[in-house]
Amino acid sequence: MAQWGRNDQAVTANSSTTKETSNGAPIGTWSLVKGDQVGRVDGANAHFGNTSPGSRAGVDVNMFGNTTMGAFIPNQAVGVFGVDATEMGVVGGPLAETYITFGGSGYKANVAVTVTFANGAANTSAVNSSVSTTNATRGRVTGLVINSAGAGILTNPTITIAAPPLLIFNGNTNVTSNSSVGAFIAYTSANSYLQVNDKVTYAGNATSTPVTLVNNRAYYVSFANSSGFKVSDAPGTANINFTAASGDGTTAGGATFQGETATGYVVVGGAKNRGVTHAGWVVRREGTGGRAGRVTYETLVAMGSLGAQTAPYGTPALVADANDDAQLPEA
Repeated sequence: MAQWGRNDQAVTANSSTTKETSNGAPIGTWSLVKGDQVGRVDGANAHFGNTSPGSRAGVDVNMFGNTTMGAFIPNQAVGVFGVDATEMGVVGGPLAETYITFGGSGYKANVAVTVTFANGAANTSAVNSSVSTTNATRGRVTGLVINSAGAGILTNPTITIAAPPLLIFNGNTNVTSNSSVGAFIAYTSANSYLQVNDKVTYAGNATSTPVTLVNNRAYYVSFANSSGFKVSDAPGTANINFTAASGDGTTAGGATFQGETATGYVVVGGAKNRGVTHAGWVVRREGTGGRAGRVTYETLVAMGSLGAQTAPYGTPALVADANDDAQLPEA
């Protein structure tokens, strides 16, 4: 029985097979992720030749073309890819994947994302942000969407997500002091942008700063509803009380709080520029944290005939190329 083949496709196994076979990706790649450390189901299923939960065959199937972070190993994206001779000859690639490392706080709507390339060129339309105003992710940047992937990019560019908007309020008329339950800042739909324990930085001016609030100091949201919010000195602590400003509260734009800026990164595709050393079957690994954006490839089976359609290699491959041009472009 063949352990791999020339078709750029997954191993052959489904819910009813009794034996895993392949005319494509190598059999046994489950061992590269120790049998799936995330969705692991111990027991007899591991040895089944079908895609039952916990089966090695199922892991082999799902590893083909995988770029999902944490699918098999926490904080890693591990996948098996076929690299044909054409893909191997390509240096550079498009923007392939985006990740949010910190969602920020206090966002009301989608904001601009600046992509800066190695040559210093900047682009503000290649990537868009997605902001949530509902449920547990309200006020957060929850995703980055590639709008224009480009091509021939050799190294990962950097991205800068715009800061959340200023939450401007009248330091006089929008503040209600209460020594028992803390001061309340009137702000419409505050709970659509703010969550309890969000870090917000205060900024005011001579006529708009409520008494005891300190300019450029960080506070934490301790309460928020549709009418306004309260703050505390530290996460999980009591609401603080302060007195409304004595001035008109609007001079120089009023008082403001501002949430934290979101962060993220983008990964480019390509073969040679990403370290692929030979056409054939490879395992692709991508990290997070200190290894965020770092992609490595390891050759599992070196073969120049993967996906070949020509006679010198015998029976033409039925599947010449998988849908992986973001990671391994053809040109």
